[in-house]
Amino acid sequence: MHNVWGKLGGINSLRRLLRLVSCASWLLVCGGAWAQSAPVTPVPTLIQSDERGAYPPVYVSPHTGIAYQHSYGFLKKTKYGPEATHFDYVNPHAPKGGTYRGAQMGAWDSFNPVPLRGRVVMGAFFWVKAWRYLWDSLLRPALDEPAGFYGLIAQGVAVGVDGDWVAFKLREEARWHDGRPITVDDVVWTFEIAKSDMTNPAISQLYVGFTSAEQIGPLEVRFNIAPELQGDPYLPIRIGDMPILPKHFWATRDIFKTTVEPILGSGPYKIGRFSVGRWVEWERVDDYWAADLAPNVGHFNFDVLRWEYFRDNQVQTEAVKAHVIDGHVEDIPRAWQAGYDTPAMQAGKTKRLVYNWLRPAGMWWTNFLNLDQKRFHDIRVREALWLLGDYHWGARRSYNFYGQATSFFTGSELAASGLPDAAELRLLEPLRNQVPPRVFTHPPEPPPGDGRGYNREHVLRAARLLEEAGWVVENNRLVHHETKEPFELRFLAVSAALGRSMVPYTKRLQRLGIKTSISAPEISNWQYRMRSGDFDVGSIWFLPELPPNTLIKNQFYSSGADMDYSYNWLNLRDPAVDALIDAVHAAETWEEYLAACRAFDRVMQWNFYFMPSSSKTEHSMVYWDKFGRPDNQAPLNRHPQVPTWWYDEDKAAAVLEYLGEG
Repeated sequence: MHNVWGKLGGINSLRRLLRLVSCASWLLVCGGAWAQSAPVTPVPTLIQSDERGAYPPVYVSPHTGIAYQHSYGFLKKTKYGPEATHFDYVNPHAPKGGTYRGAQMGAWDSFNPVPLRGRVVMGAFFWVKAWRYLWDSLLRPALDEPAGFYGLIAQGVAVGVDGDWVAFKLREEARWHDGRPITVDDVVWTFEIAKSDMTNPAISQLYVGFTSAEQIGPLEVRFNIAPELQGDPYLPIRIGDMPILPKHFWATRDIFKTTVEPILGSGPYKIGRFSVGRWVEWERVDDYWAADLAPNVGHFNFDVLRWEYFRDNQVQTEAVKAHVIDGHVEDIPRAWQAGYDTPAMQAGKTKRLVYNWLRPAGMWWTNFLNLDQKRFHDIRVREALWLLGDYHWGARRSYNFYGQATSFFTGSELAASGLPDAAELRLLEPLRNQVPPRVFTHPPEPPPGDGRGYNREHVLRAARLLEEAGWVVENNRLVHHETKEPFELRFLAVSAALGRSMVPYTKRLQRLGIKTSISAPEISNWQYRMRSGDFDVGSIWFLPELPPNTLIKNQFYSSGADMDYSYNWLNLRDPAVDALIDAVHAAETWEEYLAACRAFDRVMQWNFYFMPSSSKTEHSMVYWDKFGRPDNQAPLNRHPQVPTWWYDEDKAAAVLEYLGEG
């Protein structure tokens, strides 16, 4: 059922051989015309196949002999074939027009995501696909399947039979907004910039598995993979999702500096009006070169996307009620429960929408420890702090707005449960002396809070663990028994609302003699302090995409802890975790992939690096009824409004008439 992209081995060798035969057959059928005039040796590549058969190549190169396919599926055959004209979750006839106004928190100061410094504006992100409108990539994902990627700038993609390279055939019609063609030279140059030591580590870390990029045909480029990572089935996605940057635009500019000069792009939107730090408008490109390709039909229907920046969530709530913005995904339980009983809601002009994501729910603004501090190296200290969490107490006081986080991959088949099975044990046994014993003897579990807020048994158990680790209470203060260092915790929150939610937990800590403080600075300062380690307990959401390889590598791999401005904010250096992340990347089948993710999940949980509490299992949105939405839309991998909604002129006119603005 699953296609295999790793090295030959066991029964996979037979499957691989059958695929090679199939690929060679396609070469004979499709390549005859060019073979007579310019004979080349067919290059064996992996092709997507299951019991229903294989997808045919969309291009067989007369220059290299490579047969390219229209899509790449991560350990599974993609949902849509080369004949697809659009994806199921869109309205292919959606009209274009109108404006959607959304909200962001904090401020921004750059259109350029490459430098180490600066806060990039919404729409110009490099590695977050949902926040990227300006540049196209070689491949684009379908939002209704776990990990199917389809040719965008690339007409086709091919993977070497040993997983030692990934190649792309570019479309002749691919264009920058200035009308110039997107070339292989642009692709190779972007790759070199992405790997530069001067580039933001959150970007450069993504491409360490690739050794070089080279032009192999007029519109063909090949990325060569380091020997130790050959066969990693995620690498084609990683390089395929790389946004391609215009080399000619940057020839007279410094790409390693922040800028508020509008940057040239190739995507569905270009930079329009803006006020630095306050708002930005993205204007739809009327003659967008890729508008009629299947990955784009029915997508990006608004003429203008406007993002307003606000200080915190509460102001965003008031902004949507006041029609300053058109929609807001609400994250404050009290606001969702009681903040929208307005005349507009009663008149049906604003609406509520609750929807799920296809991707894992993960963890929602969960607390974690700064492991650069020596006291947190002791697992007893970490467990003591973990013991005092109480999701159920908080859930009752937040209208059960959030689900419970039970895994780093809550709500998905990647989540660990029960005891490790045979496939997981094959990965865990070699690490037995490097992971907590409970990995093998106990199912993973969230903190044992029972909803009372204060559980004397848990507090006493935490006190015993702290005492075993050398921390004792003297004069109502927890201090180290030798150094007399006080045990204090500085909590750092991204918003005042999140800071307030931490108060009940800090009160439980104070019963142990732990002095606490909570700060919620302006978001740029929060980001700087998180990156520089100026905190004791941080809080962050862990919302993995499918597949989550990039996120877990960026946030938890040891090498990131020693890089300035990386996303390993907890400064985790754990060889066992590294080994399991490597196993995630090395999986050759979906079953192996599940085993690696689950083993990683249980090792992370039993190390108590995080204190799981809530998970956003449902997303709650309020919006003005000005928009059309696809009927019976299945859960997607991201919020649906920007990529799939459209402006409904009749509904919008009714809203404006209601507001007296018509």
